[in-house]
Amino acid sequence: TCTIKNGGCDPNAGCSHDNATNAVVCTCKTGYTNTGVAPAVICSDSCSLYNGGCDINAECSHRLEDFDVVCNCRVGFINVGTVNGVNCSDGCYVNNGGCGVNAVCSHDLTTMAIQCTCMTGYTNSGNGTTLVCTDSCKVNNGGCDSSATCSHDSVTFAVVCGCSIGFVRSGCDITAGCIDSCKVKNGGCGENAACAHDNLTNAVVCTCNKGYTNTGFGNSVYCTDSCQVNNGECDSNAACSHDASTNIVVCSCKNGYVNSGTDSVIKCTGMNLKGHHIRMLEDVFELLDACQVNNGGCDSNATCSHDASTNGVVCSCKNGFVNTGCGTTVKCTGIISNLVCFT
Repeated sequence: TCTIKNGGCDPNAGCSHDNATNAVVCTCKTGYTNTGVAPAVICSDSCSLYNGGCDINAECSHRLEDFDVVCNCRVGFINVGTVNGVNCSDGCYVNNGGCGVNAVCSHDLTTMAIQCTCMTGYTNSGNGTTLVCTDSCKVNNGGCDSSATCSHDSVTFAVVCGCSIGFVRSGCDITAGCIDSCKVKNGGCGENAACAHDNLTNAVVCTCNKGYTNTGFGNSVYCTDSCQVNNGECDSNAACSHDASTNIVVCSCKNGYVNSGTDSVIKCTGMNLKGHHIRMLEDVFELLDACQVNNGGCDSNATCSHDASTNGVVCSCKNGFVNTGCGTTVKCTGIISNLVCFT
Protein backbone atom coordinates (compact mmCIF):
# COMPACT_ATOMS: atom_id res chain seq x y z
CA THR A 1 0.00 0.00 0.00
CA CYS A 2 2.93 2.37 0.74
CA THR A 3 3.69 2.33 -2.96
CA ILE A 4 0.37 3.97 -3.75
CA LYS A 5 0.23 7.62 -2.81
CA ASN A 6 2.70 7.02 -0.03
CA GLY A 7 0.08 4.91 1.73
CA GLY A 8 -1.96 8.04 2.37
CA CYS A 9 0.79 9.49 4.57
CA ASP A 10 1.82 13.17 4.61
CA PRO A 11 4.27 14.02 1.81
CA ASN A 12 6.88 14.76 4.51
CA ALA A 13 6.29 11.41 6.20
CA GLY A 14 7.68 7.96 5.55
CA CYS A 15 5.29 5.06 4.97
CA SER A 16 5.81 1.64 6.58
CA HIS A 17 3.78 -1.28 7.95
CA ASP A 18 3.10 -2.48 11.45
CA ASN A 19 4.91 -5.76 11.97
CA ALA A 20 1.96 -7.37 13.64
CA THR A 21 -1.04 -6.04 11.76
CA ASN A 22 0.64 -4.86 8.56
CA ALA A 23 -1.33 -1.66 8.93
CA VAL A 24 0.17 1.46 7.36
CA VAL A 25 2.36 3.49 9.75
CA CYS A 26 3.14 7.11 8.87
CA THR A 27 6.32 8.61 10.47
CA CYS A 28 7.43 12.21 9.93
CA LYS A 29 10.77 12.50 8.24
CA THR A 30 13.84 14.03 9.90
CA GLY A 31 13.34 17.76 10.30
CA TYR A 32 9.58 17.46 10.56
CA THR A 33 7.26 17.13 13.54
CA ASN A 34 3.81 15.52 13.75
CA THR A 35 1.26 18.21 14.46
CA GLY A 36 -1.80 16.06 13.74
CA VAL A 37 -4.26 14.52 16.16
CA ALA A 38 -4.06 10.71 16.31
CA PRO A 39 -4.49 8.76 14.29
CA ALA A 40 -3.87 11.54 11.74
CA VAL A 41 -0.21 12.33 11.06
CA ILE A 42 0.51 15.85 9.78
CA CYS A 43 4.19 16.61 9.35
CA SER A 44 5.24 20.26 9.79
CA ASP A 45 8.69 21.80 9.49
CA SER A 46 10.16 21.42 12.97
CA CYS A 47 11.64 24.95 12.78
CA SER A 48 8.11 26.34 12.63
CA LEU A 49 7.25 24.67 15.91
CA TYR A 50 8.86 26.16 19.01
CA ASN A 51 11.85 27.19 16.91
CA GLY A 52 12.70 23.55 16.39
CA GLY A 53 13.54 23.21 20.06
CA CYS A 54 16.39 25.68 19.65
CA ASP A 55 17.27 28.36 22.20
CA ILE A 56 15.15 31.50 21.88
CA ASN A 57 18.30 33.39 20.83
CA ALA A 58 19.15 30.81 18.16
CA GLU A 59 18.02 30.39 14.58
CA CYS A 60 16.60 27.05 13.49
CA SER A 61 17.66 25.61 10.12
CA HIS A 62 18.18 22.23 8.48
CA ARG A 63 21.25 20.27 7.58
CA LEU A 64 21.46 19.86 3.80
CA GLU A 65 22.37 16.21 3.77
CA ASP A 66 19.64 14.87 6.06
CA PHE A 67 17.41 17.87 6.82
CA ASP A 68 18.02 17.42 10.53
CA VAL A 69 17.41 20.49 12.71
CA VAL A 70 20.47 22.69 13.28
CA CYS A 71 20.51 25.41 15.97
CA ASN A 72 22.85 28.37 15.45
CA CYS A 73 23.12 31.31 17.86
CA ARG A 74 22.02 34.56 16.35
CA VAL A 75 24.40 37.45 15.66
CA GLY A 76 25.57 38.94 18.95
CA PHE A 77 25.08 35.69 20.89
CA ILE A 78 27.53 32.92 21.73
CA ASN A 79 26.89 29.19 22.37
CA VAL A 80 27.87 28.43 25.93
CA GLY A 81 26.40 24.92 25.73
CA THR A 82 27.44 21.98 23.53
CA VAL A 83 27.16 21.15 19.85
CA ASN A 84 23.98 19.16 20.42
CA GLY A 85 22.74 21.30 23.28
CA VAL A 86 23.01 24.85 22.05
CA ASN A 87 22.61 27.49 24.77
CA CYS A 88 22.93 31.05 23.45
CA SER A 89 24.17 33.80 25.76
CA ASP A 90 24.64 37.51 25.06
CA GLY A 91 28.10 37.71 23.51
CA CYS A 92 29.01 40.69 25.69
CA TYR A 93 28.61 38.48 28.76
CA VAL A 94 31.22 36.02 27.52
CA ASN A 95 34.78 37.33 27.80
CA ASN A 96 33.44 40.86 27.21
CA GLY A 97 32.59 39.81 23.67
CA GLY A 98 36.30 39.55 22.93
CA CYS A 99 36.61 43.32 23.24
CA GLY A 100 39.45 43.41 25.75
CA VAL A 101 39.66 44.63 29.35
CA ASN A 102 39.75 48.35 28.51
CA ALA A 103 36.83 48.27 26.06
CA VAL A 104 33.05 48.34 26.37
CA CYS A 105 31.05 45.65 24.58
CA SER A 106 27.71 46.61 23.04
CA HIS A 107 25.49 45.68 20.08
CA ASP A 108 24.63 47.33 16.81
CA LEU A 109 21.02 48.43 17.17
CA THR A 110 20.14 47.12 13.71
CA THR A 111 22.15 43.92 13.32
CA MET A 112 22.88 43.10 17.00
CA ALA A 113 26.50 42.53 15.97
CA ILE A 114 29.02 42.99 18.76
CA GLN A 115 30.66 46.42 18.89
CA CYS A 116 33.81 47.14 20.87
CA THR A 117 34.42 50.70 22.04
CA CYS A 118 37.32 51.90 24.16
CA MET A 119 36.37 52.98 27.66
CA THR A 120 36.59 56.61 28.73
CA GLY A 121 40.23 57.55 29.12
CA TYR A 122 41.43 55.03 26.54
CA THR A 123 42.17 55.47 22.83
CA ASN A 124 42.12 52.90 20.03
CA SER A 125 45.70 52.48 18.88
CA GLY A 126 44.99 49.42 16.74
CA ASN A 127 44.87 49.16 12.96
CA GLY A 128 41.87 48.48 10.79
CA THR A 129 39.36 46.20 12.51
CA THR A 130 41.70 45.37 15.40
CA LEU A 131 40.77 47.33 18.50
CA VAL A 132 43.61 48.01 20.92
CA CYS A 133 42.64 50.29 23.80
CA THR A 134 45.61 52.23 25.18
CA ASP A 135 45.72 54.78 27.98
CA SER A 136 44.87 58.02 26.16
CA CYS A 137 47.65 59.88 27.99
CA LYS A 138 50.13 57.61 26.18
CA VAL A 139 48.70 58.51 22.77
CA ASN A 140 49.60 62.05 21.68
CA ASN A 141 49.56 63.19 25.32
CA GLY A 142 45.81 62.55 25.42
CA GLY A 143 45.23 65.44 23.04
CA CYS A 144 46.60 67.85 25.62
CA ASP A 145 48.91 70.72 24.73
CA SER A 146 52.63 69.96 24.63
CA SER A 147 53.03 72.23 27.66
CA ALA A 148 50.37 70.35 29.62
CA THR A 149 50.35 67.15 31.65
CA CYS A 150 47.77 64.48 30.90
CA SER A 151 46.02 62.68 33.75
CA HIS A 152 42.64 61.11 34.49
CA ASP A 153 39.60 62.09 36.52
CA SER A 154 39.54 59.97 39.68
CA VAL A 155 35.86 59.14 39.19
CA THR A 156 35.21 58.98 35.44
CA PHE A 157 38.79 58.34 34.26
CA ALA A 158 38.22 60.97 31.57
CA VAL A 159 41.33 62.75 30.33
CA VAL A 160 42.25 65.83 32.34
CA CYS A 161 44.73 68.29 30.83
CA GLY A 162 46.61 70.34 33.37
CA CYS A 163 49.10 72.97 32.32
CA SER A 164 52.63 72.24 33.49
CA ILE A 165 54.25 74.37 36.19
CA GLY A 166 54.86 77.85 34.86
CA PHE A 167 52.05 77.68 32.31
CA VAL A 168 48.34 78.55 32.38
CA ARG A 169 45.43 77.51 30.18
CA SER A 170 44.70 79.85 27.29
CA GLY A 171 41.08 78.79 26.92
CA CYS A 172 38.19 76.95 28.55
CA ASP A 173 38.43 73.68 26.59
CA ILE A 174 40.48 70.89 28.17
CA THR A 175 42.60 70.67 25.02
CA ALA A 176 43.20 74.42 24.88
CA GLY A 177 46.84 75.42 24.65
CA CYS A 178 48.96 76.40 27.63
CA ILE A 179 50.86 79.68 27.57
CA ASP A 180 53.65 81.12 29.69
CA SER A 181 52.15 82.21 33.01
CA CYS A 182 54.19 85.41 32.90
CA LYS A 183 52.22 86.48 29.82
CA VAL A 184 48.92 86.37 31.71
CA LYS A 185 48.47 89.11 34.31
CA ASN A 186 52.24 89.14 34.85
CA GLY A 187 52.03 85.67 36.39
CA GLY A 188 50.16 87.13 39.34
CA CYS A 189 53.27 89.02 40.41
CA GLY A 190 51.73 92.48 40.60
CA GLU A 191 52.49 95.63 38.63
CA ASN A 192 55.67 96.50 40.54
CA ALA A 193 57.34 93.10 40.15
CA ALA A 194 59.04 91.20 37.36
CA CYS A 195 57.81 87.69 36.49
CA ALA A 196 60.36 84.96 35.71
CA HIS A 197 60.70 81.19 36.13
CA ASP A 198 62.74 78.97 38.43
CA ASN A 199 65.52 77.30 36.42
CA LEU A 200 64.81 73.88 37.94
CA THR A 201 61.04 73.73 38.48
CA ASN A 202 59.87 76.43 36.02
CA ALA A 203 57.63 77.76 38.78
CA VAL A 204 56.80 81.46 38.61
CA VAL A 205 59.24 83.66 40.53
CA CYS A 206 58.17 87.21 41.37
CA THR A 207 60.96 89.73 41.95
CA CYS A 208 60.30 93.32 42.96
CA ASN A 209 61.43 95.93 40.44
CA LYS A 210 64.21 98.37 41.30
CA GLY A 211 63.04 100.86 43.84
CA TYR A 212 60.59 98.43 45.44
CA THR A 213 60.92 96.10 48.44
CA ASN A 214 59.08 92.85 49.14
CA THR A 215 56.90 93.31 52.22
CA GLY A 216 54.94 90.10 51.73
CA PHE A 217 54.99 87.02 53.96
CA GLY A 218 56.17 83.52 53.12
CA ASN A 219 55.78 82.83 49.41
CA SER A 220 53.62 85.92 48.94
CA VAL A 221 55.45 88.74 47.17
CA TYR A 222 54.08 92.24 47.75
CA CYS A 223 56.18 95.06 46.35
CA THR A 224 56.15 98.37 48.24
CA ASP A 225 57.97 101.60 47.36
CA SER A 226 61.35 101.09 49.07
CA CYS A 227 61.26 104.64 50.42
CA GLN A 228 58.25 103.60 52.48
CA VAL A 229 60.17 100.70 54.03
CA ASN A 230 62.82 101.78 56.56
CA ASN A 231 63.36 104.99 54.58
CA GLY A 232 64.80 102.91 51.73
CA GLU A 233 67.71 101.94 54.03
CA CYS A 234 68.87 105.57 53.84
CA ASP A 235 70.43 107.33 56.82
CA SER A 236 67.90 108.69 59.30
CA ASN A 237 69.08 112.20 58.37
CA ALA A 238 68.67 111.57 54.64
CA ALA A 239 65.72 111.89 52.30
CA CYS A 240 64.81 108.85 50.17
CA SER A 241 63.87 109.34 46.52
CA HIS A 242 64.24 107.52 43.20
CA ASP A 243 66.46 107.98 40.18
CA ALA A 244 64.34 109.33 37.34
CA SER A 245 65.77 106.83 34.84
CA THR A 246 66.41 103.62 36.77
CA ASN A 247 64.06 104.14 39.76
CA ILE A 248 66.79 102.94 42.12
CA VAL A 249 66.79 104.44 45.60
CA VAL A 250 68.71 107.70 45.98
CA CYS A 251 69.68 108.87 49.48
CA SER A 252 70.25 112.63 49.89
CA CYS A 253 71.33 114.24 53.14
CA LYS A 254 68.79 116.70 54.50
CA ASN A 255 69.54 120.42 54.88
CA GLY A 256 72.12 120.96 57.59
CA TYR A 257 73.76 117.58 57.00
CA VAL A 258 76.54 116.41 54.69
CA ASN A 259 77.65 112.97 53.51
CA SER A 260 80.58 111.86 55.59
CA GLY A 261 80.43 108.35 54.13
CA THR A 262 81.05 107.14 50.57
CA ASP A 263 79.15 107.44 47.32
CA SER A 264 77.60 104.01 47.88
CA VAL A 265 77.08 104.30 51.65
CA ILE A 266 75.59 107.65 52.52
CA LYS A 267 76.19 108.78 56.10
CA CYS A 268 74.73 112.15 56.97
CA THR A 269 76.58 114.23 59.57
CA GLY A 270 75.78 117.71 60.91
CA MET A 271 77.49 120.47 58.89
CA ASN A 272 78.65 122.55 61.89
CA LEU A 273 81.95 120.71 62.38
CA LYS A 274 85.12 122.67 62.99
CA GLY A 275 88.14 121.81 60.89
CA HIS A 276 86.10 120.67 57.91
CA HIS A 277 85.24 122.13 54.55
CA ILE A 278 81.87 121.47 52.89
CA ARG A 279 81.92 120.91 49.13
CA MET A 280 78.90 120.48 46.84
CA LEU A 281 79.52 117.72 44.28
CA GLU A 282 76.73 116.85 41.83
CA ASP A 283 74.05 117.95 44.30
CA VAL A 284 75.71 115.96 47.10
CA PHE A 285 77.47 117.59 50.07
CA GLU A 286 80.98 116.25 50.68
CA LEU A 287 82.87 116.85 53.95
CA LEU A 288 86.62 117.45 53.51
CA ASP A 289 89.51 118.15 55.90
CA ALA A 290 89.79 121.98 55.89
CA CYS A 291 93.58 121.74 55.59
CA GLN A 292 93.11 120.04 52.21
CA VAL A 293 91.29 123.05 50.81
CA ASN A 294 93.40 126.20 50.23
CA ASN A 295 95.72 125.15 53.05
CA GLY A 296 92.87 125.72 55.51
CA GLY A 297 92.98 129.47 54.80
CA CYS A 298 96.50 129.69 56.22
CA ASP A 299 99.31 131.79 54.75
CA SER A 300 101.19 130.09 51.95
CA ASN A 301 104.27 130.12 54.23
CA ALA A 302 102.37 128.43 57.05
CA THR A 303 101.45 124.83 57.81
CA CYS A 304 97.84 123.89 58.53
CA SER A 305 96.96 121.57 61.41
CA HIS A 306 94.13 121.05 63.92
CA ASP A 307 93.68 121.90 67.56
CA ALA A 308 93.72 118.67 69.54
CA SER A 309 90.69 119.67 71.57
CA THR A 310 88.44 121.57 69.18
CA ASN A 311 89.75 120.34 65.82
CA GLY A 312 89.81 123.98 64.74
CA VAL A 313 92.38 125.01 62.12
CA VAL A 314 95.78 126.07 63.50
CA CYS A 315 98.14 128.01 61.22
CA SER A 316 101.86 127.83 62.12
CA CYS A 317 104.59 129.72 60.22
CA LYS A 318 107.21 127.54 58.63
CA ASN A 319 110.87 127.68 59.66
CA GLY A 320 112.42 130.94 58.53
CA PHE A 321 109.17 132.79 58.79
CA VAL A 322 107.52 134.69 61.61
CA ASN A 323 103.91 135.66 62.23
CA THR A 324 103.55 139.32 61.41
CA GLY A 325 99.75 139.21 61.41
CA CYS A 326 97.52 140.86 63.92
CA GLY A 327 95.04 139.20 66.30
CA THR A 328 93.92 135.81 65.01
CA THR A 329 95.29 136.51 61.55
CA VAL A 330 98.50 134.62 60.89
CA LYS A 331 100.77 136.22 58.28
CA CYS A 332 104.14 134.63 57.80
CA THR A 333 107.04 136.88 56.75
CA GLY A 334 110.66 136.01 56.16
CA ILE A 335 112.98 137.03 59.04
CA ILE A 336 114.65 140.07 57.40
CA SER A 337 113.72 142.97 59.70
CA ASN A 338 112.08 143.79 62.93
CA LEU A 339 108.44 144.54 62.40
CA VAL A 340 106.04 145.93 64.89
CA CYS A 341 102.41 144.89 65.07
CA PHE A 342 100.08 147.74 65.81
CA THR A 343 96.84 146.75 67.44
